[in-house]
Amino acid sequence: MRSLGRRFFAAFLALTVVVIGGAVGYYAIGGGRWTFWDCIYMTVITVTTVGFGEVLHDMESVAHARAFTMLLLMFGTGSIVYFASVVTAFIIEGDLRDALFEQRLKKRMKTMHDHVVVCGAGTTGKNVIEELLKANIPVIAIDLHDHALKELLERHPKAPYSYVVGDATDDDVLSQLNLEQARGLIAALSSDKDNLYLVVSARQVNPQLRIVARCAENSHVEKIRRSGADAVVSPNFIGGMRLVSELLRPTVVEFLDAMLRDQRAAYRIEEVTLNQHYERLGESFGDARIRERFGMTVLALRGTSREYSYNPEPKERLAEGVILVVLGTREQVEGLRRVLA
Repeated sequence: MRSLGRRFFAAFLALTVVVIGGAVGYYAIGGGRWTFWDCIYMTVITVTTVGFGEVLHDMESVAHARAFTMLLLMFGTGSIVYFASVVTAFIIEGDLRDALFEQRLKKRMKTMHDHVVVCGAGTTGKNVIEELLKANIPVIAIDLHDHALKELLERHPKAPYSYVVGDATDDDVLSQLNLEQARGLIAALSSDKDNLYLVVSARQVNPQLRIVARCAENSHVEKIRRSGADAVVSPNFIGGMRLVSELLRPTVVEFLDAMLRDQRAAYRIEEVTLNQHYERLGESFGDARIRERFGMTVLALRGTSREYSYNPEPKERLAEGVILVVLGTREQVEGLRRVLA
């Protein structure tokens, strides 16, 4: 599109030079007997081959006037044809490019699986998408305005990213997001009412989908959670907690940020869910010897009661559905996940 824009500018500049040059030429050849406006008019009807049967007054008596007109016709007609072709290309190629681009996005969306759908690309949603793309997680974003969506695509041209311009609360638009194959959905719309409706609609499409919703008002948190959201995040509440933590325990906050967000960090905090394939189900945490076998540290266990056991005791029992919060390298975590696969 930028190349086409440069061609359009070059064609417009060439046409302008021909018109101004032709007018100056007529004015000079006539020795000032014709007004500059008449010279411009003569140039335009010449290069457009309209003519109207009109010529400048006493033109036939002016030396070299006809020769200059023939020369102007050759250059002027060429510039007009070039300008018209560029304008046509600008319209057709631009529309065609947009249509093909939309088809590529739709094709990419249909092939996506285990992706995250982010509804809303405002201040919150844009940061969410950035973090997911940095973690190389496929993302389909949706927003009413395409500016932020295209900006993210330009910054991450090779990332597994696609988007839809539309209303996330519209069921027809929602059906384009391949929710059946998604791993999760983040409702980051500006309105709590829209987020609540979105949660209900998405839950109906995929009952197994993990849904995280944004909530501006604390009084709406429980309503959105009861509507089907797995987690509800209030930016105002989280922001307040972060401010206090930065004041009281800045080193801990810095450590956790580095551990969770730095892609170059050797050690990371991850979560692993035990399933039916784990051969140590029913054994105690001490007998499973996770640290000795995989080299990672288990910071906490969370059972089906959703209560955490921090720095778990060796007597804790491992069961299906128990979540391990571990500190280890990517290779160590993947080793445990391969056992569960």
